[in-house]
Amino acid sequence: MKFCIIISAIICLPAFLHAQSVLRLVVFDSDGQPIVGANVLLYENADEDYSGYGVTTRDGFVEFRSLFENRYRIRISYIGFETVDEFIELGSDEIRVKRIVLQEAVGRLQELVVEGEGGIRTGQVGVTRIRGTDLSRLPSASLEGDLMAYIQTMPGVVTTGDQGGELYIRGGTPAQNLVLVDGIPLVKPFHISNLFSAFPERAVNDVTVLAGGFDSSYMGSTSAVVDVNLRTASLNRPMASSSFSPYLSTLFVETPLKKDRSSLFLSGRYSTIRQFSGYLGTQEQDIRFYDMIARYTLQADEIMCSISAIATGDEGNINPGRNLNLAWTNRGIGLRCFGFDETFNHPFEISAGFSEFTNSEATVLTTERFASVKQGYLRLGLQADLFRLPLDYGFNVLFNGYKADFDERYSVYDDGIDRKLFIVQFFAKTVWEPGQRLLIEPGVGSQITSMYGLTFEPRFRVQFNPFGNNRTELSFATGLYTQIHEGLTDPRDAGSTFTIYNPIRDGQPMPQAFHSILSFQNRPGNYWTTNLEAYYKYHRNTPIPRWTQRAAIETQTVLANGETYGIDFRLEFNREPLFWYIGYGLGWVEYSAAGDDLGNWLQGEIMNFNPAHDQRHKFNTFVNYTFAGFTASASWELGSGFPYTQIFGTDFLLNVPYDNPTEVSGIAYGYFSRPYSERLPFYHRLDLSLKRYFDFSSGFRLGTEVGAINLYNRANIFYLDVVSYEVVTQTGFMPYLSVSATIR
Repeated sequence: MKFCIIISAIICLPAFLHAQSVLRLVVFDSDGQPIVGANVLLYENADEDYSGYGVTTRDGFVEFRSLFENRYRIRISYIGFETVDEFIELGSDEIRVKRIVLQEAVGRLQELVVEGEGGIRTGQVGVTRIRGTDLSRLPSASLEGDLMAYIQTMPGVVTTGDQGGELYIRGGTPAQNLVLVDGIPLVKPFHISNLFSAFPERAVNDVTVLAGGFDSSYMGSTSAVVDVNLRTASLNRPMASSSFSPYLSTLFVETPLKKDRSSLFLSGRYSTIRQFSGYLGTQEQDIRFYDMIARYTLQADEIMCSISAIATGDEGNINPGRNLNLAWTNRGIGLRCFGFDETFNHPFEISAGFSEFTNSEATVLTTERFASVKQGYLRLGLQADLFRLPLDYGFNVLFNGYKADFDERYSVYDDGIDRKLFIVQFFAKTVWEPGQRLLIEPGVGSQITSMYGLTFEPRFRVQFNPFGNNRTELSFATGLYTQIHEGLTDPRDAGSTFTIYNPIRDGQPMPQAFHSILSFQNRPGNYWTTNLEAYYKYHRNTPIPRWTQRAAIETQTVLANGETYGIDFRLEFNREPLFWYIGYGLGWVEYSAAGDDLGNWLQGEIMNFNPAHDQRHKFNTFVNYTFAGFTASASWELGSGFPYTQIFGTDFLLNVPYDNPTEVSGIAYGYFSRPYSERLPFYHRLDLSLKRYFDFSSGFRLGTEVGAINLYNRANIFYLDVVSYEVVTQTGFMPYLSVSATIR
């Protein structure tokens, strides 16, 4: 019955539509790439009577509704491009679509400052927006930036080492993150070397990282969202580029298929770390990975469509002392269309696709553990006017399949996993602006399955401009979040990242989270931006491995509640030729028993502990400076030590009376102390690079970069193998020289 009521409500929403004058703008650069985040001002006539403000979306789209028959002036500005200033005549009850191309500015630019409108401008609470060009600001061993290197500089984002491909965002586990690539859900598109993700600079248009408090259009995650928007290949000129370094070989090709209408890009990268690590006395690394991305784009007058495909593969041994090979792959393909023609009273978005993730853990002789997730999806996003308020609403239909085969270690799952799940997600949100200084965004979402029934997930965001200018903004976000599947890994085994994904078992409560974030953003000058956020997350019913006093073969699960809170601070200075960034995060993460105890140790039951990703302090700074054709980059990170577990001692276990102690020594076991009761030393690392491009002609460019990872060869601890008494360190000093060639 509830399902029928929701379906009926969605079908009836268009009845609230009413005729009105609408202006739709689609903003591109000269190559046909949608410009994300351009400022659009709307004035009535030439008197500059301020009428509205907007920011372009991932499609370069912005819309103004409830307009009258009049002559309007639009002003569109974006850093690095010439400002567009022109007039548009709008008739009565007319829907007008206008495509606008911004031309790149010539010469050194001063920062653009939009003055006078005094309304809400950023809406950055819990949100970080990253342009593809931002990725190049950091030192990189491949002559182009990468998302993984950039996202690790954000306060509140934690990786427990420089290998493994795991991201913990404000206390959440990797399994609690939702990663989308052009709408395609991917489980783990981060490489086994934490220097790289599957998203190089050339393939990315923009990335939105939502560390918490995200709105109802994102469902199925209890911690964070990473939303990657791939770039549109040039619609008017072909280009090919190749690069090589001791870490990575890359190939990128883009070409128009029909001028000003359709295009295609292909990106491929393959690691060379395994072949070149160990040179000049550097540390050897037995890891390898690849990624391939393709995107076809069609830009018609009334609709934009894209077909995206991605494939990644990772394999290697992150503990040189163990004979254990880790591997994971991603495959995904998706279609997305955005319609905005004058014949539609409202724009719409539709997407569909499929993805598959596999991961395994194996020795030389056999694969001991294997798990996979298959996800098919159909998404429809619509808009309407409801009681004179804009309403965004829609639904997602998900078809998920989960499989796993493993040895006796994960006996909690009996004979393995082979389950299918059908999920329908609904969302609706609106924006109410009672005045230029206040903007309120309520929303609600719901997930329906045949096994677990219906969830209710309200979300709420508020933005307030206290001084009536564009320099200062207060924001607040809160909401409830539900996740229907779990991801189980054993953090006691730091040398493995193998994860089992599975729907919540029958009779077990669904994992839920409550988020609350307060943000203060200020621009003290034309070139400075500061952002301070205080956050709180409360996770309920999170499945974790039950702790045992002995390093056990079997892994049992128990439910825990997780409490995360902290403060993140960011400071940026941006005035050509200098960019300077500082980020600091202070945070606490604690797990407590949701019902039964979390395990036992030699002195009793365990009711709470700080997990392995509880990093108290994290400081990052990087500088990017351009001079005489060169670009110098430096990045330094300092982090407090992660928790680890001491060991009381070891013993040899005999199967008495079957084992004869005079002939069999027994199986070695380690006996743990209280979990994560000690801290590793502080971590810090300095990376440097110097880059230069040489234009030999209008159609050929050669690039070079020299640099080093961990310049002063700091011996940072990755983890302690308490059973083998081995200290595993992270990457030491690794110099590199990269070259690239580009043909246009």
